[in-house]
Amino acid sequence: MVNGGPLEVVNMRGRSTKGIVMTGIMGAFGNALSFLSIRVAPLVPSLPLGPISVSIALDMSHIATFIAALFGGPIPGCLTGLIGGLLASYEFGFSKGNLITGFGLPIGKALTGLTAGIILRRFGSRSRNGVMMVPITVASYIPEGAYTALLFIYIFPIAFGLPRWIASILTLQILAKAFIEMAVMGLILMGLIRNRGFFEYIKGLFS
Repeated sequence: MVNGGPLEVVNMRGRSTKGIVMTGIMGAFGNALSFLSIRVAPLVPSLPLGPISVSIALDMSHIATFIAALFGGPIPGCLTGLIGGLLASYEFGFSKGNLITGFGLPIGKALTGLTAGIILRRFGSRSRNGVMMVPITVASYIPEGAYTALLFIYIFPIAFGLPRWIASILTLQILAKAFIEMAVMGLILMGLIRNRGFFEYIKGLFS
């Protein structure tokens, strides 16, 4: 086979199509995880704040994001986060009359997927023995956390007339919950990727 020949082009297209399909599947899986966890653990179902209401609930959708980032890299991780955040954007945003969270939440989740893919690629095989998964999942959320703080502390007061001190308290609660979620998901992922059968199966799907 000559590099750049027809067979190589077909193989590249096949891998690209497979990657797109797997990203879509992982995005759907993320939404399913989001739906289940929100229904199981609605921490604050509805908190009225002037013209909008805010809800806080467990959201485990990033398990799919981190799996896609681990086996696919930054782009699949980013797109999985974006797609996997659609249900949460409705639950936490559009259904509460909150367009900022509705449009902004999937972007934040995409940031986590992109960051996770970059960090996991940098750590390489060291991340695949599971030991580093908790610090990696926590660190991967930092850009999304900063983005979330920006939306709540600076955009919400302007858009909805929400006092900044209330927005700050709300932001601290959301970030605390999110970082705990990241640690829990890191532990779950540690167990999953240490399972040889699971690791080889998912690796085969992405490769």
